[in-house]
Amino acid sequence: MRTRASKALALGAALIVATLVMNSAFADGMQKFKIRFAGGFVQNIQQLQVDTMGQPTGVENRNIVIGKGIGTLGRVDVMGVGFSGPPESDTLCPDGLIKVADIVENNLVLTFNDLSLLYGNGTGVVCFDPLNPTAPPSAEIEGTWDGGTGRFANAGGTWSSQFDFFEPVGVATQFAAEAGWIEGYLTRSRNED
Repeated sequence: MRTRASKALALGAALIVATLVMNSAFADGMQKFKIRFAGGFVQNIQQLQVDTMGQPTGVENRNIVIGKGIGTLGRVDVMGVGFSGPPESDTLCPDGLIKVADIVENNLVLTFNDLSLLYGNGTGVVCFDPLNPTAPPSAEIEGTWDGGTGRFANAGGTWSSQFDFFEPVGVATQFAAEAGWIEGYLTRSRNED
């Protein structure tokens, strides 16, 4: 019983220290962070779009990622939902890769161990390597933080995400295992503490 109580006390102290560190970092106006993550990616989920009267207007392809991560801000569960479309923007792929799609919208919700949430929204590109046609396409995303709860209430800032591993799972499925990182800056104005 005593061991359980001391473990609970140690966990509570760790959460308080983490919150104080985050709040003091925010008091300076900006904190740099990096999160490594790994998880699963499901692509081409068809979603019916409707107008304000509830009438169908078309079908869009969506994708979803569910992963786990660890980094500067602690352990985190990653949930992302995106929408990709034909390559229409002027955003280019790096290193001579060919753009095959624009990531029109990519929404993130990061859930931390203390149940604080951080919300983000971004756009990006999906790129293909013509010198390695059997390799899966790669994606690069940039976005902003749009607030959160708990220690991330009123958070702002910027983020980017890249993937260093993407491998289809199974035969003829739209499911892949992936890994990568999310990095950037978190900000919060001093008068919002």
